[in-house]
Amino acid sequence: MEQTKKYPEIDWTNNEHYQLKLAVKQLEAIMERECKRHMMDCHLNFSTHDVIEEAIAALNNELDYEPSDAELTGEPAVTADEMHSNAWHQHQELHS
Repeated sequence: MEQTKKYPEIDWTNNEHYQLKLAVKQLEAIMERECKRHMMDCHLNFSTHDVIEEAIAALNNELDYEPSDAELTGEPAVTADEMHSNAWHQHQELHS
């Protein structure tokens, strides 16, 4: 009996997030090569170095971003203890 796959293979190369991570790695490699060169042999000027470094930092900040629970739901997260306390108070009010 042949077992069928339930989920198709994912082609990560078509994923835009993946493509941005590759672009960041490529920018980092460019900067690494550029920093090894003597000042007079650099291919890029210093303002371009600054722009690339800012772009790398900004992209890494965005790509590594994880929203908080409050951002996802629009309200602050409630702990289990707070949830149980609120339920107990509501129960007390209903039966008093």
